[in-house]
Amino acid sequence: MSWNKLNSKELFKNRWMWITEDEVETDSGAKSVYTVVHKKPFALIIPWDGRHFTLVGQYRYNVDFDSWEFPQGHYEHSSILETAKKELKEETGLTARHIEQINSFFIAPGAIDQECNVFLATDLTEGVPELERSEDGLRTRKATLAEVRALIEHREIKDGPTIAALSLLEMGRPNIFVIR
Repeated sequence: MSWNKLNSKELFKNRWMWITEDEVETDSGAKSVYTVVHKKPFALIIPWDGRHFTLVGQYRYNVDFDSWEFPQGHYEHSSILETAKKELKEETGLTARHIEQINSFFIAPGAIDQECNVFLATDLTEGVPELERSEDGLRTRKATLAEVRALIEHREIKDGPTIAALSLLEMGRPNIFVIR
């Protein structure tokens, strides 16, 4: 199934996103108009040291919320894997001897075309964060699986990609939480 784009008009554009109004024709011939927010893919990194996750805390202006999340960043490097490595180092100071993509998902496919690429980072080495100016006030904390679940339950973690990524990790790698 694939719809035919008949026309597209750009409504807005900046460094991070662009918005179009697209006239489309469905497989059955029906015509419709969609407003689409376009954003580059991003990497979300789950830093796991065998006992703890590393979370980053930052104020999110759009929702007026002090948010705890897994480190994340827009695709700005040579590959999405390179983006994951750089964002991990930038936001937490951590480097990972082992980092692998475990899954991906669309953020809100009814309105935005952005894809979240989820990485698991293990065998971590601590270092100094290399924060960008826009990340002023960003902080880190370590949390066990039980603590992360409690943060979600108590609405201290409301970041959808973080919640989805944890769910994907638990479904795909349940044995990772067996402490040896």
